[in-house]
Amino acid sequence: MQTIKIYDRNDLIEISFEDIYKYHGTLAYMAIGVGFRVIQAAFEALYGEDVPNRKDISILSGHGGPGFRDVFEFVTRAQSRDTYIVDTTYPKAQYDPYRPTSYAYIFTRETGEAVEVVLKENFLPPIFYELLKKGREDSFTPEEYLYNEQLKQNLGNRALQLPINELVEVTKLK
Repeated sequence: MQTIKIYDRNDLIEISFEDIYKYHGTLAYMAIGVGFRVIQAAFEALYGEDVPNRKDISILSGHGGPGFRDVFEFVTRAQSRDTYIVDTTYPKAQYDPYRPTSYAYIFTRETGEAVEVVLKENFLPPIFYELLKKGREDSFTPEEYLYNEQLKQNLGNRALQLPINELVEVTKLK
């Protein structure tokens, strides 16, 4: 089972995807799967084998949805600590043709070092954006709703199974 290790003050916490799933539920299953892997990639790039402390991490998220917010909050408490910023106009990974939303995330540690983690463009199929738009418009047919729920679950599971370098690109910024 994949886990993320993080300190909360002096307490070492090990968080699994299942823990985040219990917190968030299935509303944005794709996002919690991708978000979990985004954190893993960011922590590996920023900390290597070291375990970060929650108090030392800030996040800029290009995506304002509840799945990414919940996974980042659950692991880092960045929103509660007021070190979480959403900027949907961030200029990279603007894949959704219907609204400004970036699938890019910047994690900064206490030293000022930062990494940008970008979801690869081909991960989300065009139908995903079509269904997101229908969901926002509340215009799903019952069949489309079921298909959308299955698609989100499949994409979330795929994110958890893919090698990290096939899911995201990580770039050191500072």
